[in-house]
Amino acid sequence: MKKIFYKTMLILFFTLTFVKNSVYAKNLPIMQSTNIGIYNADTMELLYGENEKEKISVASITKVMTAVVCVDNIKDLNKEIVIDYDVISSNLDPELAIAGIYNNQKITYYDLLATMLVPSGADSAMYLASTVCENYDTFISKMNEKAKEIGMNNTSFSNPTGLDDENNYSTIEDVVKLINYAIQNNTLKEIMSMDSYTTSDGNLKVRSTIDKAAKRYGMTLDYIIGGKTGTTGDAGQCLASFSLDDNTLLICVVTGSSMYSSKPNNIIDSESLYEYISELYSLKPIVKINDELVKVNTICCKQDNITFYSDEEVLKYISEFNKEKLNIIYDGVDEIEYGTKVGEKIGKVDIYYGNVYLKSIDLILKEKLQFSLKKWIILNKTGIIIISGVIIIFVTLIVTLKRRRK
Repeated sequence: MKKIFYKTMLILFFTLTFVKNSVYAKNLPIMQSTNIGIYNADTMELLYGENEKEKISVASITKVMTAVVCVDNIKDLNKEIVIDYDVISSNLDPELAIAGIYNNQKITYYDLLATMLVPSGADSAMYLASTVCENYDTFISKMNEKAKEIGMNNTSFSNPTGLDDENNYSTIEDVVKLINYAIQNNTLKEIMSMDSYTTSDGNLKVRSTIDKAAKRYGMTLDYIIGGKTGTTGDAGQCLASFSLDDNTLLICVVTGSSMYSSKPNNIIDSESLYEYISELYSLKPIVKINDELVKVNTICCKQDNITFYSDEEVLKYISEFNKEKLNIIYDGVDEIEYGTKVGEKIGKVDIYYGNVYLKSIDLILKEKLQFSLKKWIILNKTGIIIISGVIIIFVTLIVTLKRRRK
């Protein structure tokens, strides 16, 4: 009987273990990419990552920085220019993908940005890097200066196209910072979200590398709004993209899947990660309306303290709420004195969840303070005793003087 019992328990244990692991495996996508990071861009929190701090080649994702430097240094993106192809013909690597700009073509800087980012045109990238600043080397210097400015401290650029080079590298973490910075610019966000683009002269139509690869494989893009692909021998298939879930901006960067695969694993992995995170995370109330924020003691009031409540809901994109992570820091008066009027600001609270700052809420007095004579006497008893003593001495002196006159 004991043997049957132990066998049954053993079978049950392995069954439960299998079910648990199966559920976990079902939820967590199997990645072909070797370096992965998906972040809440609003707070720059890592939601899921693998090797996100490792220095890696990022291929044509480099062109996003090229675009950022161009936006910084071109006053009028709609200005027409005439392409002089000799500027880049001797320096353009023949193995790089090109958009197809041509000699004497009359287009705008906006056209060049779009033909660089949408189809990943190395010809447009090289032309911009060679003409926007004083010279090519100055442009590369500005790329590295900009990287430092936006906190990409583990990044170096040596070319504007993303060619594999020991001095052209970044990390998943740094690329997320780059994408987050770039899409704050409406022009770059617009271009990086395009499925296709036709130049202003009508002579060149290009397709998004993301849209093209997805359709070739029969994929629908349920999550990816836009981004930038890349493929080189060192970097493999790459994709830096952005999405929106529950009104929260997400940025996902993947690199390292085989460039020889017929599948667009960079897109497949990114879509899977967005789906995985969207099932786990949502905007949840960290502070609800009428939740207590802080109690502040009073001086000379019948109320011992005044309790302040939240007038608004504070939300955060999380998997589940943990009350222990909620941190409310008060900054204001130590005590509220009688005479403080309704409507006066007495301080503020800063709302944190973990180490992440969420919001500041002003604390406004809404309750009329009631005077307490008893508390006033207790508070001022030393002074009252001294004054009373002085009065007694003064009265005693007067009485004494009057008696002497008699």
